[in-house]
Amino acid sequence: MLTHIRSRSRGFTLIELMVTVVIVGILAAIAYPAYTSQMQRSRRADAVQALTTVMQSQERFRSNQSAYASTLAQLNLSSRIADHYTVTLAGVGATPSFQFGYIATAAPISGGRQAGDVTCKTFVLTLTGATPQYTATGDPSGSGSDRDTTAECWPK
Repeated sequence: MLTHIRSRSRGFTLIELMVTVVIVGILAAIAYPAYTSQMQRSRRADAVQALTTVMQSQERFRSNQSAYASTLAQLNLSSRIADHYTVTLAGVGATPSFQFGYIATAAPISGGRQAGDVTCKTFVLTLTGATPQYTATGDPSGSGSDRDTTAECWPK
């Protein structure tokens, strides 16, 4: 007597594969925005570090001169001291002067990875006399008008 033994086929069914693909898609849809948001937040440290470097360099420069430096070149720095931000300097006062202070601004490089950060568009360090003031502006609501986002952008 000849008996046929059915061998069970092994593998995944199409339904099992589709369920797996859907689960992976849902996880990716949740994880990717959280990941990109965290990366933007971590790149903000680049701006803070650059402005801190400018402030330290300005104090060294002023200890040897009677005023603050008016260009980053005088501080032996480049406007690209930050990987994701461009740093600029301006004088303070009604008639901008570097005699009593300066304004250092870090803005995201146009077209760079940080250009899409709407919460912290611009970091500003204003030094008047010996008092630094840290500010930041952004438009996290997407309303089209920037607002003060200092508390969200500058580390405590």
